[in-house]
Amino acid sequence: MNTARTPLFYMANLGSEISRAISEYQKDDFINMHNSILRAQNIIQKIKEFSEMKGRTSELEILESIIGDLDQKKLEVDKNQLLDYFSPFAIRLMAM
Repeated sequence: MNTARTPLFYMANLGSEISRAISEYQKDDFINMHNSILRAQNIIQKIKEFSEMKGRTSELEILESIIGDLDQKKLEVDKNQLLDYFSPFAIRLMAM
C-alpha cells in the first residue's frame, strides 16, 4: 500500500478519526471523542496545506462544522451517510 502523505491519504485517515469519534460519542466516551476530534481537526489543517486543495475547501469547511457540532455533543447528520462519504477515499487508497 502506498503510504505517501497525499490528500487522499489524509482524507482516508480523516474518515477513520471521524468514525472513531462517532463511536465514542455513541458510548458517551466524551474524553476520547474529544481527542479523536482534535486529531481530525489536525488532519483537516494538513489537507488544507496542499496546493491542489486551494479553492476546494468548502467540503472541508462543512466537515469542520460537523466535527465542531460533534465536539458540542451534537450529531445532527446521518451517521451512516457521513461514514459513507469517506468510503471512496479509503477504497482508492487501499487500491494503490
